[in-house]
Amino acid sequence: MNTETTEPITNTIGAQRHALQVLADLTEQHPTLPAPYIVIHRPYRGGPADLHLQLDTPSDFEQWRTALRVPADDVTLRFGGVSSWISAETTIDGVLVAFSGHGIALTAQQITAPRTIDETAPAVIA
Repeated sequence: MNTETTEPITNTIGAQRHALQVLADLTEQHPTLPAPYIVIHRPYRGGPADLHLQLDTPSDFEQWRTALRVPADDVTLRFGGVSSWISAETTIDGVLVAFSGHGIALTAQQITAPRTIDETAPAVIA
């Protein structure tokens, strides 16, 4: 007798459909926004797929932030090595939409300034 339980397969393109629809809706609602680098993460542990939009500049990021009505207080400045970026998240129709603006120039003093753990970018776990 097999008592093993199985989880529904979420590792299919169909599991990303809802995030794709949110992206399609955003392109229809805001056709003049700057073009982002788009990543749709497949569902993880039963959750929905996530939509990530990476923008080249803080100005491009600000256009998206305004269009998505994300409060400025929800924007985070991130640091990673010698680069920095701003990021924010919102949920649209049940899909997490995370977006970031890159190309922030910092001085060497700003890059090397002491920071708390909350002021640094999250570690990537391989």
